[in-house]
Order: sequence, then structure tokens, then C-alpha cells
Amino acid sequence: MSDEDDLWPVEPSPTVAAALADPGLPVDLFSKIFALAVAIAADPWLAGSSPAVQGGHWRTVPIPGGGGIAEYLINTDEHRVLLTRIFPF
Repeated sequence: MSDEDDLWPVEPSPTVAAALADPGLPVDLFSKIFALAVAIAADPWLAGSSPAVQGGHWRTVPIPGGGGIAEYLINTDEHRVLLTRIFPF
């Protein structure tokens, strides 16, 4: 098993992809979301994350350094994560 086998690929949902493509999204917030996706890829049960209201493998986590909350779904069968929504504030 290689180190790459331990990573969980993180894919943005169409909603998240559109938000990240928005030219109005501040660069620092984009960077924080990208860094969060990298951290989730290393450990989807990230410290500071908590179960989302949907239950199961849905999680929410504050965007590090402020700026909002992210929601994601861990697909254990496919060893992948779907970044479903970001709530900037």
C-alpha cells in the first residue's frame, strides 16, 4: 500500500465548483477552501469536523481561519469524498 492509497480524493459538487469558479470569491477564501480539501483528503474524519444533520457519513467543518463552513459526504464504498456545499460568511 502506498501513501496515495491513504488519500481520499475530494471532488467538488456542481454547486461547490460553481462557487469556486465565481470571480467574486475572495482569493484568500478560495485558498482556505482548497487547503481544507487537501486536509479532508488526508483524513475525512478531520479533527474539528462533526456529523451533519443528514446523518451517516455526512460531515460539516469550519473553514480554517474563518470564512464559513463546509459540508461533505464521505463515500466509504468508493474511498472518495464529495464536497457538497460551502457556506461563506
